[in-house]
Amino acid sequence: MYSKVISVFSSLQREAFISKGRMEGSLEVCLQSVTKSFCDENRQITILKNINACFQQGKTHAIVGASGVGKSTLLHLIAGLDKPTSGKILIGSDEISSLSSLERASKIGLVFQSPYLIKEFSVIENVMLAGKISGLSEIECKKKALYLLKEVELEQTENWEIGKLSGGQRQRITLARALMNEPSFLIADEPTGNLDEVTGNVVMSMILSYQKKSGMGIIISSHNPAVTSLMEKVFILKNGCLIESVEFVKAHEQRVKRV
Repeated sequence: MYSKVISVFSSLQREAFISKGRMEGSLEVCLQSVTKSFCDENRQITILKNINACFQQGKTHAIVGASGVGKSTLLHLIAGLDKPTSGKILIGSDEISSLSSLERASKIGLVFQSPYLIKEFSVIENVMLAGKISGLSEIECKKKALYLLKEVELEQTENWEIGKLSGGQRQRITLARALMNEPSFLIADEPTGNLDEVTGNVVMSMILSYQKKSGMGIIISSHNPAVTSLMEKVFILKNGCLIESVEFVKAHEQRVKRV
């Protein structure tokens, strides 16, 4: 089954992806007048209203707000999994919706609240999948996957079945897979939402540790104050509007000065 999944991505796609290469320099994800609406029983419901914001590579950002306010919708738009009703989302000079899935894979890694792993694959095959799809060789994929498994302290699970993993271990495998293509940004939707406090702290520690090594940007949604307090910038999503918390930024700068 593993080989069948990989074979659907033609060598032509892989060569195009590799030849284009990675964008150099620091990137920004910028939302320009982004609005998202849905139709429900002949009514139009606007979830996001004329949002303008920028997220920087190398910085950590949190999006907070009440349940159902549209945090996941916003992250899906930023990741290119959905399109805005109006407005643009740019990563560097490219509109995210214009990029192929292979191009997005080099720029954005995704971690969801529930880990989406393929049960028929072993741990290392799940991690390698992202690299294989992006056109990396088998040897390079395995080398990077083993390195990332070590980064998330699960190298001993290389050949395990997914069913043998705990919830926390599965989320760490999802993180390793998201980092496989060395993305410019990691987008994480409530990554600790289904984990206990101790396990959640471990996952966040690993995310931030890798962020410091790689210089990637982080955009994370969370209800957990302990998670948002670790971020450099916090944006509040309320009534469809996204507002940066100036008070939080000032508090963060004061904490940095005291360290």
